[in-house]
Amino acid sequence: MKIGLISDTHNDIEMVQKAIAIFKERNISVIIHAGDLTSSKIISLFKGFDGRFVLGNCDIDVEEINTTAAECGFGCVEHSCQFTLDGKHFMVFHGNNVPMFREAVNSGTYDYIIKGHTHIFENYVSGKTRIINPGSLYRGEEHTVAILDTETDKVEKIRIDIEE
Repeated sequence: MKIGLISDTHNDIEMVQKAIAIFKERNISVIIHAGDLTSSKIISLFKGFDGRFVLGNCDIDVEEINTTAAECGFGCVEHSCQFTLDGKHFMVFHGNNVPMFREAVNSGTYDYIIKGHTHIFENYVSGKTRIINPGSLYRGEEHTVAILDTETDKVEKIRIDIEE
């Protein structure tokens, strides 16, 4: 299964639309967003995908975000979530809770931990857990998303250019 990974979109609708176009070109149907949506408008752009979202430190209007998520057929958007896809155990959170992250890695429970917050792409393995930060579509030196292939355990970093 190939999964689109995205984080730190910070209400940049144009960049999110570019990312969605790439995900659609690649026939991605599942999206994981690791927080800092900033606005419920971002969630509505993912309607039609199987979306999993968590809150980031810049997601202030939690009630509005959850209302839009429900209207789009997504579940509750909280600070973290755990689920199983394609037989793999996932933990998703924004990345700003370091004790939660350490506990999750040390537990050995998860095949994948998806996080954001730093606006920097990361892809590494600790113990049996692959940790992925797809980067950011807002600020930072580069703007990136990622695609995780759970069958091959490969992660593809995709750079999205800003048109001047």
